[in-house]
Amino acid sequence: MNPDLKPEERDLYKLVNYFKKRAEILIIENRLDEQYRQMLDTCDKLTEQLELHAARRSAVKEERELLKGLVKENAQCPKCESNNNLKIVAVEANEKGWKSNKYKCRKCNITFVWNTPNNPWDMIPYVENFINQMELKLTEPGIDEVNKTQTSVALEQMKTNLQKLKPVVEASDLDLKELEEREVLMAEMVHKFRKHLMIEKIRMEN
Repeated sequence: MNPDLKPEERDLYKLVNYFKKRAEILIIENRLDEQYRQMLDTCDKLTEQLELHAARRSAVKEERELLKGLVKENAQCPKCESNNNLKIVAVEANEKGWKSNKYKCRKCNITFVWNTPNNPWDMIPYVENFINQMELKLTEPGIDEVNKTQTSVALEQMKTNLQKLKPVVEASDLDLKELEEREVLMAEMVHKFRKHLMIEKIRMEN
């Protein structure tokens, strides 16, 4: 049984196993009618769908976790300027809703919120905003040419990285949306069929 199955899905599996064992007895007694065979066939098809759906659910969750790990922070304590004694103690959102990690430096005994988002979903608008601000500064009069060139090169690299990251994040969001829509349909199907099998089970046992 897939470990990613939800409780109601697991209950349905147990009911299906009950009916399969019951079918074995009826086969031996030569009393397995066509209606029962059809029900077992439906059970097999539904559990197969559940397995595929659970595998998809697991894959999407794993992909989302991998995406979260794409953002590599170089957090440093503002007091000792080291990251050797840092521990994440919370996650906080700023006025724009962007989430960042809150750290505690065990050496200095202070807490602080790091100044960049901790996930790619918030990092995209953060970097876009940063690029816009820096491009405006490049248009200001009196800017040093060497500094202007170095900043322009850095901004182009940021834009390149964004072009790579955005389609990956957008594809993951689409996968999640499709999964959530499928979750609703599967939940309805599981609930109805589980209810039907429970009634059949009670009828057989009485």
